[in-house]
Amino acid sequence: MSAEGVVLERDGAVAVLRLCRPDRLNALSAAMRHAIAARLREVAADPGIAVLLLRGEGRAFCAGADLDDMPEDPFAWRERILLAQAQHLALIRMDKVVVAAVQGAAFGGGASLALAADILLLAEDARLGFPFVHLGIVPDGGAAFLLQARLGGAVALDLLLTGGTLPAEEARRLGLTRRVAPVAGFDAAALALAQEVAALPREALALTKSLCRQRWGQGLDNALAHEADAFALATTTASHRAALAAARRRQSAPRKGS
Repeated sequence: MSAEGVVLERDGAVAVLRLCRPDRLNALSAAMRHAIAARLREVAADPGIAVLLLRGEGRAFCAGADLDDMPEDPFAWRERILLAQAQHLALIRMDKVVVAAVQGAAFGGGASLALAADILLLAEDARLGFPFVHLGIVPDGGAAFLLQARLGGAVALDLLLTGGTLPAEEARRLGLTRRVAPVAGFDAAALALAQEVAALPREALALTKSLCRQRWGQGLDNALAHEADAFALATTTASHRAALAAARRRQSAPRKGS
């Protein structure tokens, strides 16, 4: 089934949630966020699903928020951030194993979405980008907490404070993932991994995920509460408005050779 650029498919015990706006590099609109929320509720309630596979259609996993569909005031921004947070918490807390298979760009909110998965599979061309400071905002979707939890404070802080990008091989070297696959055949590799996990005893999978989550679950809740307020505050600044306007100009500028 599909709605607003989001498709949910089923392959046995594997559900595949696919972002389908390849012409916009799967940038997340408000409508997509609401559609994702609805699909996640379906997955969580289905006892026949063991694994949820997150995918992006086309050459990118997800370029982050849609610059043409952004709230105009801090209160609306806070509600948008709370919606993203709720989705990532749903991924973290559901008793299904969540696999994010990332090809190409996973920037901003797209990187945050990938970090909320239990297992991260990267294509050789994958890049996780954290350009929040370049837009005069703070990380969203739990990215600041999750990146520190998975990579350690020093590396995470460096990436977030410089708006840095993490290529696939560097992500593997730093321990963010143990899985990098060739671009050719990546779709098949992603589904094969999901099916491999889905074939394991489900009760053991759910209990293991719950056990591992206990290490930082309460800290994440506290971090998200602060994140929503900090993000809303950042959107009131002149530096954010100037950075957003510049980003929109770059996005609308004709490409060389076009």
